[in-house]
Amino acid sequence: MTASMMMLRLCGLLLICSSLIDAKLDIISGDPDIQVGQETLLLCKADSEGDFSWLKDDEEIDEDRHVVEKIDESSSKLILKNVELNDAGNYTCVFENDQGQRKITYQIYVYQTPDFGDTSVYHEFLVNQTVEIPCEVSGQPAVEILWFRNDSIIKDDGRGNLRILSDKSLQISGIQQEDSGTYTCVGRIKGRPTERRLQISVDVNEPPTVLIDQDTKRVLARPDTTVSITCRVKGVPRPNISWTLPSTSDESRHKYSSDKSELTISAVTRRDFGKYVCKATNKIGEDSDTFTLDVSERPTVVLDQPKLAVIPGETGSVICNATGHPTPTVQWVRKSTKEKMMIVEDSKLILKNVMPSDGGLYSCIANNTAGTTTEDFQLITWPGTPAKFSVASGPSSSVLIRRAPVQDGGSSITQFILQWKKPSEDTWSQSAVKPSNLLEITGLEPYTEYLIRFAAKNSHFQGNFSTEHKIFTKSHHGEPDSPIMSLSEKKLEKNSFSIPIKQLKNEGSPILHYIVRYKGNKENEEWIEKEIPGNSSEIQLNNLQYDADYQMEVYAVNQNGSSSTAKMNFTVPQPVSQPALGKGGVVGIVMFIFLVLMVSVDAFCCYTKHCGLLNFLAHKIFGYKISVSKGLDEEANNSTGDVKLGGLTLPRGSIPKLQSPSGAVNGAHSEVTCDKAPLTKFEKKPESGDPAAEA
Repeated sequence: MTASMMMLRLCGLLLICSSLIDAKLDIISGDPDIQVGQETLLLCKADSEGDFSWLKDDEEIDEDRHVVEKIDESSSKLILKNVELNDAGNYTCVFENDQGQRKITYQIYVYQTPDFGDTSVYHEFLVNQTVEIPCEVSGQPAVEILWFRNDSIIKDDGRGNLRILSDKSLQISGIQQEDSGTYTCVGRIKGRPTERRLQISVDVNEPPTVLIDQDTKRVLARPDTTVSITCRVKGVPRPNISWTLPSTSDESRHKYSSDKSELTISAVTRRDFGKYVCKATNKIGEDSDTFTLDVSERPTVVLDQPKLAVIPGETGSVICNATGHPTPTVQWVRKSTKEKMMIVEDSKLILKNVMPSDGGLYSCIANNTAGTTTEDFQLITWPGTPAKFSVASGPSSSVLIRRAPVQDGGSSITQFILQWKKPSEDTWSQSAVKPSNLLEITGLEPYTEYLIRFAAKNSHFQGNFSTEHKIFTKSHHGEPDSPIMSLSEKKLEKNSFSIPIKQLKNEGSPILHYIVRYKGNKENEEWIEKEIPGNSSEIQLNNLQYDADYQMEVYAVNQNGSSSTAKMNFTVPQPVSQPALGKGGVVGIVMFIFLVLMVSVDAFCCYTKHCGLLNFLAHKIFGYKISVSKGLDEEANNSTGDVKLGGLTLPRGSIPKLQSPSGAVNGAHSEVTCDKAPLTKFEKKPESGDPAAEA
């Protein structure tokens, strides 16, 4: 320490002490324990002026080695330089002035720092041995040795396995791992607080020991099975751990902890079966332990084909390959009913004469002591034919089909094929709709009869169509049905035409009126339109043209709109020709009737009494006398007044025709009477003279 620093320290001490000390004379210094080779300062301070002197053990100070210096009239200092062991002792400050002499003494202790020399700070011992840990300490004056562990002094009281030997070495009997750690050797100057500490590390070596908790473990091989093998290892230094595994095990599924004391096997398979050896090694030795893994393998099922599409009537088959440990048994069941199926050739399922009801899932079940595994096989065939369903007219000219469940043929129904046509059509229209309990056909014509049928379709096949069903569509938006005209009751009188009309449905809204349009088929002829009341039961058309073909259209109207049009054709024929009579015609008819009446009376007179105009004419024309011949025979029961002439029945009013002059035979004229007069002019006389053959 330099002199300037010593002066600063001394001044500081003076200032402090001046306020704290009430004595008249005092020595101020630092630490009284001074290490050999260092220097120290003693400051003597008085409360008045005077002379100062210094003594050591009552002898004068050797000023050749030490420095004595008066600071001022009231203070003096003593600097001990390069202190040696013999500089230890009592130092006295003597102060004199007019008031007398005063003294004060201060003791200095000089020591040589304790030295541990070549004492080792690290020791290794083998477990269970009795060991000694030396601590060699030198120093002046005399040095005492103490042992500490974990800041606690070690006492040699006979308890425990720790003892302090006569040479101050520490003895540990039957040393164990818990005895390892840090021990502290303390060298302390006797009677003084001065000391040095030396920390000594102790390691207890131990050969490895290996322990696996269980010798054998039985597990089930499957993807979610994980096995952990823990190898408990002891030993110092820490042993290195290694594993010996079965040759069949797949190390890609192995995972080790950071110190390899734990082995984890994931997704255990049958190939992981075998012995696992854990080995621990350090510089002291090695040890190992063995673990046996017993793996049972649940059956694994592989089908030669997961699904098969078969047409009804054909045969389908599938093979179920099952492996496992122990060897599993195999059986087939119908998944929906759990019904056992026939197995042919060990694990082969055969389905003969397939029907839609055979479609679906079949399960191959493999079983052993490790468990049961099931694999499903799908047989796909045609969907069943829809059998239970109802058809109804829907809104907006649609048709609604409400169906019962249909056999899907082993694959979910993907759509239904709906078909429709009018009875007069040959070709079906169709659409495909998604599966639903209620199927709908839209876009049909209102008030029209249709045939409806539908079929189910799955992912592979379309089934057979249902039976056909007749349905009559409704209007689009509440319009009435098309009017119905009864063709069998139509009437045609001269140039007038009538036909009954009726309305089947009005969709809940009364018919306001009917619109009737008609026209002839002649070129450029325009339509004639008329409106008749909604409650009309007949259409009447008058003043039609004769000998003409007509077209007629009728539709009904309610508040929602108009119906579709009902159409028909009819013909007005040419009338039979009849002359117009007028007054002249009437007079002519009357005169004709009068003439007929006169002739009838005259004929009667001629035949009965040979009188009248006919008799006269016959005599004049033919020149013969009227002989008496057959009379007129009246029919007693003839109420009509008809008479017979020579067996011929003539209606009243008929005039018999007279024989013409050419009617003579052999040039001679026969006598003509009224009853012999020919009915036809110049009628020949029959060759036979049989009067019965004459007519």
